[in-house]
Amino acid sequence: MIPLHAYTNRSLIQPLEEFTPFRSSPLTSSMAGKITQIIMQDEDEYNFQLLMPLLAQLSRDDRWFAWIAPPLKLPKHWLLEAGIDINKIMMLQPRGGHDTLALARKALATGTCHAVISWPGQISPEQLKLLEDAAQSGKSHAIVIQPR
Repeated sequence: MIPLHAYTNRSLIQPLEEFTPFRSSPLTSSMAGKITQIIMQDEDEYNFQLLMPLLAQLSRDDRWFAWIAPPLKLPKHWLLEAGIDINKIMMLQPRGGHDTLALARKALATGTCHAVISWPGQISPEQLKLLEDAAQSGKSHAIVIQPR
């Protein structure tokens, strides 16, 4: 069997890190003020397993990252096994007259979190714009997880 490197020119192959949006620094300046939308079919635990590498990468930044209104309480051992620094997570649940979007906007705009992950349900383009404005104000990255 001939090894793969015999068929390739190493200088033509780019390392995978170059294609990964969160390589060495989890939140580059190009991500600040932006929104990422993730559409999930349901709240099945398996879908959350798919998010673990993203969450682990986000926990490597110097600032906090907030989870707002996650639908499931993820087992601590999942988080630790995925390499997530649980000391950098702020878990927030809306209470009283506050809603998920208002809490997400406040967390984004303060700038203390480099990323804010929220589960607001279905949202309008106007609400998405308000999140984007808050993310730009706080130089944070909004990650919105929505149902299909």
